[in-house]
Amino acid sequence: METVKNVTSKAAKQAQEQAHRHANGFLEFVREQGVITLAVGFILAAAVTKTVNSLVTDIINPLMGVMLGKVNLSSATWQVGGSTLAWGNFVSSLIDFMVIAIVVYVGFKVLKLDRLDIDKKKREKETEEALKSEDKLAKSTKKSK
Repeated sequence: METVKNVTSKAAKQAQEQAHRHANGFLEFVREQGVITLAVGFILAAAVTKTVNSLVTDIINPLMGVMLGKVNLSSATWQVGGSTLAWGNFVSSLIDFMVIAIVVYVGFKVLKLDRLDIDKKKREKETEEALKSEDKLAKSTKKSK
């Protein structure tokens, strides 16, 4: 009969092995799914957004306000009936969007990030073809025996 110490030791080893498998599985998931790259992308996007918002609010809006004869573009409104349309704030948001879209597009093209997906798909296809050819070779070897 096993002693309590041996049973406890086996359970501890099994728990340790299971924790190790989970940790390895998590690390593999992070590597394969590009979670780190996604996190870096979110951090950079937040920084770019903050910078662009400052550019639009602190530089572009005042310049447009001077050209339009208003001091602050974001407070520009139209009175229609009993409603107030904040068209200046909307224009500021459009400018934000356009600047961010241009920054992302240029960054995407300059860094050639569009090639990453193509290269990844190409590697996956080559791997699949290699596996298929290995399977065919293995089957033909079995038939010849």
